[in-house]
Amino acid sequence: MRRTTIVIAALVVLGATGALQALPIVGASANTLPAGAFMMDTYFLWRDFTREYNNSLYGTGDGGWIDLPEERGLAFIDLTPRLYYGATDWLTIRASLPLADRYVRNDQVEDTNTGLGDIVVDPKLRVYESEDRAVRLSLLTGVRFPTGDTDGTPPLSDGSTGYLAGAALTHPAGCMTVHWCGTYWLNGEKENGVDGTDLGIGLLSIENPVTTDWTLLLEFKGYMGFEDADFTRLYACPGAQWNGDRLTLGVSTMISVVGEGSTAVSTVDFDWAPYIRAYYRFF
Repeated sequence: MRRTTIVIAALVVLGATGALQALPIVGASANTLPAGAFMMDTYFLWRDFTREYNNSLYGTGDGGWIDLPEERGLAFIDLTPRLYYGATDWLTIRASLPLADRYVRNDQVEDTNTGLGDIVVDPKLRVYESEDRAVRLSLLTGVRFPTGDTDGTPPLSDGSTGYLAGAALTHPAGCMTVHWCGTYWLNGEKENGVDGTDLGIGLLSIENPVTTDWTLLLEFKGYMGFEDADFTRLYACPGAQWNGDRLTLGVSTMISVVGEGSTAVSTVDFDWAPYIRAYYRFF
């Protein structure tokens, strides 16, 4: 399967459900589904990497971000359907089944690999809700299973099992709704026997409804590694969201704001990327 195939699949999945008042963001919020209810969301992200980090701790030179040379190319495409189920009013279970496409070019040699990535199952437990139901607090946990291909070029998984713990808070701020989510990923041993790097991930989402049907979005996502070579990176995602009866569609631009590199986590980056999301609730 080539890159065009996964793009076509994205358009099919994102457009297959016709528009039928949508819930606020569920994945990155403290919101949970009603008992017995299902919801599906899908996101599509295409990143063309333009820079790489020369880390002086692992190589030569002073380190820093440099443009990728002309003979090297790198692009990641992700299409990730996620299914939610309300086991109770306060417990929602989510399963993510990512489709991944990885493209790399060195000189005249091109390699691409497309297939199922690492499946993630991450329940959310709501532990607090205010009387007016405007403020909510949830605890998060989860497991990432190494189901992606580790032998292809480039690989779709590093072969490690990851464990997630975190919390999410949702509260109003005037006419807006703010969601904060902080998680810690404990990553296990990779396919090559090397321990995976633990990661802290923080996400701040702000929803500002401007009409009954349209909401402005502003999201910030940050990564931080926990190795001797510290790693931080921040992305900003401005966008808009259309709210139907059951279907919600959001389009954002993911912009790389700032980053420091570490070979333990990531040494490549992009300037901006298109980010498309669809939520559909079956209730």
